[in-house]
Amino acid sequence: MSKEVFPSIFKIWVPLPHNPLGHLNSYLIKSDKKNLLIDTGLNFPQAFQSLLKGLSEGGIKPQELTEILLTHFHVDHVGLIPRFREASKNVKLSIHRVEAELSKLMSTEFEEYKESMETFLEVNGAPSSIAMNLQRFHPAFFTPQAYQELATTARPLEDGQEISVGDYNFQVIWTPGHSPGHICLYEPVLKILFSGDHLLPTITPHIAQFVENTDPLTDYLNSLDKIEKLDVDVVLPAHEEAFTNYHERIKQLKDHHKQRLNEIMNGLGVGNLTAYALASKVHWNVNYKSWDEFPLFQKYLALGEITAHLNLLEQKRLVSRTEAPIPLKANKSLYVYAIL
Repeated sequence: MSKEVFPSIFKIWVPLPHNPLGHLNSYLIKSDKKNLLIDTGLNFPQAFQSLLKGLSEGGIKPQELTEILLTHFHVDHVGLIPRFREASKNVKLSIHRVEAELSKLMSTEFEEYKESMETFLEVNGAPSSIAMNLQRFHPAFFTPQAYQELATTARPLEDGQEISVGDYNFQVIWTPGHSPGHICLYEPVLKILFSGDHLLPTITPHIAQFVENTDPLTDYLNSLDKIEKLDVDVVLPAHEEAFTNYHERIKQLKDHHKQRLNEIMNGLGVGNLTAYALASKVHWNVNYKSWDEFPLFQKYLALGEITAHLNLLEQKRLVSRTEAPIPLKANKSLYVYAIL
């Protein structure tokens, strides 16, 4: 199913099987010389057929696509890359430089990358059942061919780069946070923003930390400040519907993270806690009566969000992280957090 939202710009509804988000918005931008697709979908036959139908309704065959641009490398956005590469060997892939490099890491050094994630989960108090099931959570396990394609063939994009399709001239806006190399596309004449997962109309984008030496929440808040300066009339997101309350939505997202930071501080008021223990005390907008009912994947996501917020609080010198005298594997100790 597709809908022409602007002249020669089609929004294509792509189902996301077994995913609470329900669907992905893929966007086709047509011209005489270039046909660009923004994001793909999960690697399921029904998703691919729906996307092909949407392309057909826009007057495009898969082999007529010249470029697939990825807002970021999460599996619901890149999963169908291998199917398109089979349909058209000439289609080009584009993604931000950071995630092209990360795709190489995930493709060539994945065991080391996976081990670092497992250690991070363990030192933050996660039970071994989460680390042992990491293959159920990490996108590289779902569609490794997609990341191999991104690693070997993708054109690396840079912040501020211009991409022209017909009469449209888009600016690449690097917006790290939801993922390290997330990008938005901005068309300054019509004041359109393709926001990917950086801005969604009602859902709060997931901001999580799963490896050391990263700071996704600070990155995300800085990215909100960055795009707040743009003059935007319409936002075309990767999920849900287009919206126009641009600055209001940015404020809502900033307020959400302020509230989450305060909630974490209140949770630490009872004493020293691991990130995992703290995650069990925070309110989550999910349909489960208690933390014990959370599936492992939801606990994994919750832990990632808590660690991202704790990282920022630690930088602000509002909380401290210390090592508890509980030895773990790889000569690591359990991290506990407390209010300073």
